[in-house]
Amino acid sequence: MSVHATNTFTFRPGTSADASLLANLGWRTFDETFAAYNKPEDMEAFHFTMYTPELQAAELADPYTEFLIAEAEGEAVAYVKWNTAPAPPEISGEKPFQISRLYLLQAWIGRGLGDTLMKMSLKRAQEHGHDVVWLTVWESNERAIRFYQKYGFQEAGELEFVLGQDVQRDLYMQRPV
Repeated sequence: MSVHATNTFTFRPGTSADASLLANLGWRTFDETFAAYNKPEDMEAFHFTMYTPELQAAELADPYTEFLIAEAEGEAVAYVKWNTAPAPPEISGEKPFQISRLYLLQAWIGRGLGDTLMKMSLKRAQEHGHDVVWLTVWESNERAIRFYQKYGFQEAGELEFVLGQDVQRDLYMQRPV
């Protein structure tokens, strides 16, 4: 994967040098998106189970995982995390491709960046011979669900998502490549 630009955005693969950047960007995007809907103590407890430089370094080193970072105006503003590890039984297909995270800073939503990252993800899945693309989404994140449905994703099951002390319901969604 090489660096390339589209409109005002530059896209590059995440490297081991990006662990702190992804920890900060990951937490910032998650917090902007979900803080208003969750208790502060649950958000804070969750922060350190997902978004530390050490955890991001481990994800960057995982052979099943890739990150694509979007930059604008000299700053990382979004990223997508792809995973090719075996999928849960709810997901059909012989060679699944997971969009594990597709997160944008709020200031960059509505500028076509989410669409660009989704199209790049679907193209990546196709180029590597995957037969199904899947993801998970919080059942209350209606905007994200509509976005995924626009790209042909359909509900395929559900799972528990634990945020601090709060057990929430996430949906599996999938679409054929």
